Formats: sequence, structure tokens, C-alpha cells
Amino acid sequence: MMKWTAMYMQDSYNHSSLLLTNFMDWVMIMMLSILTLVLWIYLGTLFTSSNSLMLDHKLLEFLWTISPLGVLLSMASMSMKALYTEEGLPTPSTLSLKITGHQWYWTYNYPDFDLEFDSYLKMWESQDFRLLDCDNRVILPTQVPIRMSVTSADVIHSWTIPALSIKMDAMPGRINSTTSESMLPGMMYGQCSELCGVNHSFMPIAIEFTTVLAFKSWVNSMLSL
Repeated sequence: MMKWTAMYMQDSYNHSSLLLTNFMDWVMIMMLSILTLVLWIYLGTLFTSSNSLMLDHKLLEFLWTISPLGVLLSMASMSMKALYTEEGLPTPSTLSLKITGHQWYWTYNYPDFDLEFDSYLKMWESQDFRLLDCDNRVILPTQVPIRMSVTSADVIHSWTIPALSIKMDAMPGRINSTTSESMLPGMMYGQCSELCGVNHSFMPIAIEFTTVLAFKSWVNSMLSL
């Protein structure tokens, strides 16, 4: 989950988000390496008279021509792998979750259990994450493929969970869907990522992944209300 004053990306809870985090790490490493190399070469030519007078060097020209190609190919391969992983799990889903965006709250529906509830911004308390927690959290089982379908009842919203690398537009009259699962139990937060009106910043997303037994117990308690 997110941590207070964290300066890095959120923890990855599935394979696709882990690939994106690794890709970002690789790009940053390559950028810093190239910056260091260019700075070292520049200082070498600036303070060494013999290097500044060099006009031709076949090996160096070959290396600085072929090296960018290798860097770009490695970045492209990692990017394509992460991109196709984002398409969803190849395994069929065993649970469905329908998400409907409103101004300015979310409605969650579990078609398998005929369960539906609204989720609003929770009144802030000192121990909570500000503008991130909800009065009704989404409870889902861990290591279970889940089909998530997103739509909107009014304007365009965007249902975004960085820890699962999910960002789906909620559009009126249209359903966008994906299949995902969490490999670990825990809390994860997100927000609407599409400007949808005056209270756009006050419609957070809170998901709690639990064990299958705890999820079944929660469903039974919700149905008994």
C-alpha cells in the first residue's frame, strides 16, 4: 500500500504493475548512465588538450552509433511485454465487479451475489489518508481472477488503481472492462483521473484484498443488512 511521505511508486500487487515498475527502473538507470557518460566525455574533452584535438576515431564512432540502438531495443522489448500484459489475464475470471461512476461517487455491483452499494469520500480522520479513503470499501478476494467492467451514469470519469496498473475510462453508454487479480492481500487506493466537475478530487477509490474465506464472510454480512 502507499506509505506516508513515500517518494517512489506504489507497491505492485500483480504481474503487470510489477513489469511497469521494472520498466521505469530500467529507463531511469539508462538515463542516469547516459548522463554520467556524456558528462564524463565532455569533461574529458574540456580539460584534456590531446582529446580536444582528435578528429577521427572509427571505433568510438561505431560504439556511439550502435549503443543507442541497443538501448532503444531493450527499452522497446520491455515496453512491449508490459503493454501486452496490460491486455488482461488469459485465464477466465471467476468473479465479476461492475463499477459505475457518478458525480461524485462510485457505485459497485457484484452480479454474482446480487450485491450493490455506493462508495463516497469518507470524512477525514487523523489516522486516514486524506481524500483517499471511502465510507464503503471494495472487498475482493486475493489470487482470484476478477472481471472489472466500468461505465458512467453521467459524465466521463476514470477508474484508476496504480497498484494494479489499471486506468479505465468510465464513459456513459459504453462499458470498458479488463481482467485482473491481486497476488497479495492488502489495501490499495486510487482516484478518479478524469476531470469530471467541481468535486472531481473528492471521489476516491479504496480496495481491500482479503482471503477467500474473509471475502465470503463479508458478502454474507452485506447481504444480511
